[in-house]
Amino acid sequence: MDPKSWWLVHGVHAPLLQKVALKLLAQPCSSSCSERNWSTYSFINSLRRNKLLPKRAEDLVFVHSNLRLLSRNSPQYNQEETKMWDIAGSEFGSLDDCGILEIADLSLDEPELEDPLTNDDV
Repeated sequence: MDPKSWWLVHGVHAPLLQKVALKLLAQPCSSSCSERNWSTYSFINSLRRNKLLPKRAEDLVFVHSNLRLLSRNSPQYNQEETKMWDIAGSEFGSLDDCGILEIADLSLDEPELEDPLTNDDV
């Protein structure tokens, strides 16, 4: 007997628990969310950027995932192509039709700190 059938038959004595159990058993099992996260992590922590600290790479994955979720609220997400946040898309290399505010020259490498004492302005 599968778990859903068992809760339908024997859960009548605990209706609140039966309701929770049936909702829990109705959830599909999938690893797609974690696979998407690993894909983003492998995109950020590539061979060219392998010197990232684990905490920094984790933070970049967090920021990228949240920006991707926020981009779904924009009207362009449903009306236009969304190349900026779709990793490994077929058109990922072509960013010709993106606006100036959508493209930023961001570096995922560790920041280089400038020494203020070696500045020539002093």
